[in-house]
Amino acid sequence: MASIREQFRANAVALISIAIAVVALGYNTWRNETTETQRNVRHAAFRVLESLGELQEIVDTRYYYLPFETAHVTEGASRIRGFGTVTMVRDLTGVMPDPAGQAGAELHDLWLRHFLVLHRLDENGQHTAAATQAENDLTGAIRESRAAVLEVLSRLD
Repeated sequence: MASIREQFRANAVALISIAIAVVALGYNTWRNETTETQRNVRHAAFRVLESLGELQEIVDTRYYYLPFETAHVTEGASRIRGFGTVTMVRDLTGVMPDPAGQAGAELHDLWLRHFLVLHRLDENGQHTAAATQAENDLTGAIRESRAAVLEVLSRLD
């Protein structure tokens, strides 16, 4: 009966081949998982960037146009579009690494606090201070969210 040392020497090529195959399989699996994760983050990031553009249009419409529009249908439709868009941004940034996740959540919270006053005018037909503050806060949060998403994108391999 051959000793373990002799058996190892006789089968060294086979053992080294098995070790290399296991390491290569492990690396390939890790790389595939990393690639798929990054592909998902990229797709979410591009969708968030599109949604942020839509949300900026909604904010601008509510601030600059709706005060002079009398149709409640237009106001209601823009409110619903705004909620849908900001929720999409929050949900998609939630699956992305920070700072995007935090920026999306903050944008959603700002929308909830400010959407009702965006189109308010005072008795002189001027935007109220609350409306101007809401527009500034939301536009700033959209800008910060966009920067956070772009930062996440730049960190991908």
